[in-house]
Amino acid sequence: MNCPSHEPVIESCCSWFFATLIVLSTYTTLLSGLFLIIACLKPYYGNLVGDTGGLAPSSATLLSAFFAKTIELAYVTVSVAFVGQLLSRRALRRGSRGISISDMSLRMWITQPGSLFMQWENLRYSGGTLLGAIALIATLVSILYTTAAEALVSPKEAMGPVYDRLLYGNVSASFANPTYLEARCETPITVTVDPSAGRNETCVSMEIVGRAYHDFEQYMQEWSGLAQAKNATSTSLKTRLKPHGSLYDNTTVTGSWIEVTDMVATSQKYKRMVNNVTAAFPHGGLYDAARNPVNGIRQPNDATGDGKYILQASVPVPAINVLCAGLSKEELAPMIYTEWPNHKPFNSSTWYTEAPAYDQSTNHTVVDDIFGFGPGTDHPSPVFPIYPTEFNTIFDAKVENSSALYLLGTTPAGHNPAFVLCALKAKQSGLCSAEYQVDSSGAALSTRCEDPTDKLQYSRRVPGVVEDNYDINWKSVGWLWLDAVSLGAGIAGEDASIERLLTQMTPAYDNSSHTASLNPNLPSIAEAMAVLTSVTLMISSQDAPYVPFWNYTDQILSSPVQQAFNATLQSSGYASGHVVDWQKSFYVILVLAFLTSVLFMAFFMVEVRGHLLNDFTESSSLFALAINSPPTARLQGACGGGPSGRQLQDRWHVGMVEDSHHYYIRPIADGEFAPPDPGSDDEIVKGVRTHHAVHEYRNVSRGAASPMSFLY
Repeated sequence: MNCPSHEPVIESCCSWFFATLIVLSTYTTLLSGLFLIIACLKPYYGNLVGDTGGLAPSSATLLSAFFAKTIELAYVTVSVAFVGQLLSRRALRRGSRGISISDMSLRMWITQPGSLFMQWENLRYSGGTLLGAIALIATLVSILYTTAAEALVSPKEAMGPVYDRLLYGNVSASFANPTYLEARCETPITVTVDPSAGRNETCVSMEIVGRAYHDFEQYMQEWSGLAQAKNATSTSLKTRLKPHGSLYDNTTVTGSWIEVTDMVATSQKYKRMVNNVTAAFPHGGLYDAARNPVNGIRQPNDATGDGKYILQASVPVPAINVLCAGLSKEELAPMIYTEWPNHKPFNSSTWYTEAPAYDQSTNHTVVDDIFGFGPGTDHPSPVFPIYPTEFNTIFDAKVENSSALYLLGTTPAGHNPAFVLCALKAKQSGLCSAEYQVDSSGAALSTRCEDPTDKLQYSRRVPGVVEDNYDINWKSVGWLWLDAVSLGAGIAGEDASIERLLTQMTPAYDNSSHTASLNPNLPSIAEAMAVLTSVTLMISSQDAPYVPFWNYTDQILSSPVQQAFNATLQSSGYASGHVVDWQKSFYVILVLAFLTSVLFMAFFMVEVRGHLLNDFTESSSLFALAINSPPTARLQGACGGGPSGRQLQDRWHVGMVEDSHHYYIRPIADGEFAPPDPGSDDEIVKGVRTHHAVHEYRNVSRGAASPMSFLY
């Protein structure tokens, strides 16, 4: 039965095994602490890949996963060693609780987590103890640490902070310069083929009509979707569908309704239908400014398609005002040329270019106050050759001193009003800022208007912007637009589809209540025309200044000049942190990993201090110890199927027969083979100095008090 131990149970001070454990526990503690700090601070790393080279996002993610895995492996090693050392000391220490068979499975929980489900009885008896709780925490950490690090530490694409920037854009011509627009329009038709100036005008007209119809069709489809779903919108302009357009086929443009008036109150005031809207669109030059090399803004394609940025600019935005009023046939007569006495014959094919001379200075109408024209004003009323036929429109773009275009149309039979007169004029507004958002899937240009929290609203950065300063140059661009989209075809009764569609959107006037309001299921004629004209505002502002005035001698510059404007820029990059809220639960894993790592390191430095015990719970050591121990009734019947029930709960100690230096395992309750009370290390028994093995055993079993005695 006696088996004298040939090897000491305590390794020599600072052995390689102890040094390795210290290195691993220090590594685990420091790195798990660093990962916890990173997860809490969620630092932003930028794009990671710089212009001069750097760490690619994929490499950064790989490195994060590598370090997380090494932390996990080191943690498992240290936690298994901690459990083994603590149980071995508890088994040898007099007065300790000893160890149970279920305690011996604790290290298996950490290395083989599935054993928790296979041997649930061990969990029942040891899971509720302090050491069992620590082992369960270590098991949970070993299972989920890499996942937690991936969720909270690994770099992921995220939007960075918002920075104030001074950006630069190219300026080539004044706002709404028709000569510049015609000169830059690209067409395969050469001057040889078409030597007249009509070549360039035709090119611009084709660009306008293509984009105008495309944008208008998209707008009508959105309204159609709402109508088919019986999802009525509001009668308040602010909350109705926003005006929108497009730029370069891959950029969605969204505008805003500004200077909103109460249509019901206005109609009651003038005793007729009055439909007045102003639509603001973003500055068209932001697209090129964002790509200006001077600004150094990284585009998504430069970051393997994963990039994104949001640019908000403090610039004036182009805006279109559409004011429409209803008139009867009699009220309209002063503006119809063929209703004038002594009028001369007119030619419908040449009216728009060679209209006969006429004096408008004494012409008075019932809508002078609404449109601001008539005798005594600088803006005479428009004149139209004839009454347009049903569903047709005619325009007048040649009213002197006026920045407005005028469009006259009829409405369906029986509709009140019978005719609708609209004035269109454009300006550069300071009531908004413009935002340009770009990612790998496309781009979006939008406006942010009349928002009291918007510090970049142009009128706040540059006070004194005059909002009623409408640009007379736009009238030339607007004339091209009117002609291109066939809004003047009514002069010859050509029944253009766009004319029919627009006139059907005229809001009706209620004679009994003297009110007119927006239809919640249909855009008004003013809203529709504002959307239809969006293309003119975008092309007019693309190479125009980022201020609402022109301060150069020539209207067209021989070469572009750089003009600065205030902006903020927020770019996507890589940052640590959770993506969705439920991932916050992984903070528990990182915290537990760090705290238990500190505990393990403290145990090895304070309690062990270089003197590692042989791990009796390790399978080979436990087998050698058990086979050389006397049998006990405590495990009666367990030799075949293994221990079960209360046998798993019985406490055991490791003792020593000092005469033969034989280690064995015994139940605490059994008195046989109980070791004698250890004496002094220097005691000489019967003239013989105590054997070093006995000396070693007595030192361990004495168990001097320590700061970590609570673990025993």
